[in-house]
Amino acid sequence: MLKTSMLIQEESRIFDELLSRFDALSEEQMQVVGVTREWSTKDLLGHLAHWDQGAAEQVRELQAGMWSPRKRTLEEADQINREVTAANHATLVPQLREQFSRARTEIVPALRDAPEEMHETFPLARIVRSQCVRHRGHHLAQLRAWVEHLKMSHSAE
Repeated sequence: MLKTSMLIQEESRIFDELLSRFDALSEEQMQVVGVTREWSTKDLLGHLAHWDQGAAEQVRELQAGMWSPRKRTLEEADQINREVTAANHATLVPQLREQFSRARTEIVPALRDAPEEMHETFPLARIVRSQCVRHRGHHLAQLRAWVEHLKMSHSAE
């Protein structure tokens, strides 16, 4: 069984640290490719906003009794990621940050309304663990490393 309060705590910790790290970067730093081989930090923020919006949509479907699991191949996810990055090219960082935050406002209340213990296979637990904990946590590790790299590069100048 999964304790909902622990899931809420972990989701919140990761989200807050992501926002804090995004907010600590300048507009110029947000544009530099390097957080991944192909993405700037701005691209990463847009990526997270997109997938969290998808998680929020799944939560709405779950609440309406219309949810079904979504399985995508790696190739499908990569194609979506390329399309999202291209679509967000002209979007400003504050807009992407707002999209990321807004999606979360739909996810967290559903989690707070959930029973204190959920089975790991319960749909809400699956959505939140997959999108809001594992997915965000994966990218948080990348962001931490990139911010450290930027600090080291700046101090070497």
